[in-house]
Amino acid sequence: MSGNIRCAAFTLAEVLITLAIIGIVAAMTIPTLVSKFQDKALVSQFKKTYSLLNQALQLTNYQNGVEYKCYTNKPESGSQNYYEYSQCREFRDTFFKNLKYVKKEIVNSWPYKSKEEVLAQGGGITGATCSFAILPNTYKYYLQDGSIIYWYVAVGSSHSAFITVDVNGDKGPNKWGYDVFYLTPTKRKNGSIRIYEAICTIWENGGKRAFNILNDIDVVNDDWLPD
Repeated sequence: MSGNIRCAAFTLAEVLITLAIIGIVAAMTIPTLVSKFQDKALVSQFKKTYSLLNQALQLTNYQNGVEYKCYTNKPESGSQNYYEYSQCREFRDTFFKNLKYVKKEIVNSWPYKSKEEVLAQGGGITGATCSFAILPNTYKYYLQDGSIIYWYVAVGSSHSAFITVDVNGDKGPNKWGYDVFYLTPTKRKNGSIRIYEAICTIWENGGKRAFNILNDIDVVNDDWLPD
């Protein structure tokens, strides 16, 4: 029995074309996968820091015997917000002691975009009158988990204490709604006080509001509905 036996094989051109296609697909999909992974990691870090803040809040008020007057109060959906900030300085000292911070310093600037920059680049805000600018002599606390908390009390104005949380500290991306969030102690309709999204909230293009993240873990209900 005779005849020619031909073996099928890829030519060099076919191999190169296949590798090029694989490279193009990888270039298109890998950045998306990495971005989603980083997003999930930052959300997880936010939830962890959020839990630590609320544990410290509850412990601080428990140790005081009564709740410190340091919170935003929104008693009814649609009602006028009002603020209690007369005891914020006293609350702050015990609150951060209970957080077991590792370092504290006073700063007058931060590495985040201004409201004007955020809006110009497609981001969003709640509270058009909010400046989101850091105040002079703001306290910056470094926590054991690597997060950074900025705290200031706008005494003499109509605002309570604001807490700016950077969930991964000095690491990037340092963007509102990604790893940086605006929070404040908040009194809910049922009378309980919780760290929650501030009346002033800002997020960069593609970022998340704290409200949306907390809604995912069943923290949000009709006791607190942001504007």
